[in-house]
Amino acid sequence: MKQSLILVACFLPLAVIWLIMKLSLWLSSSVTEVNYVRAESQKPHGPYVENPYGDVDEEEEDYGDF
Repeated sequence: MKQSLILVACFLPLAVIWLIMKLSLWLSSSVTEVNYVRAESQKPHGPYVENPYGDVDEEEEDYGDF
């Protein structure tokens, strides 16, 4: 029993450091993504295309029947 407590006590700091690193990376990437989305929403967007894949569908119909 004593040996298992010593083993846990030795690896506990590594586990805590790993958890802190994962949480900090998650928070950092979340903040970066929020800032990116906020900046993109402020940019003017061009006109929307009604059927963006219409020409692709037409090309597939041309080459689809062999």
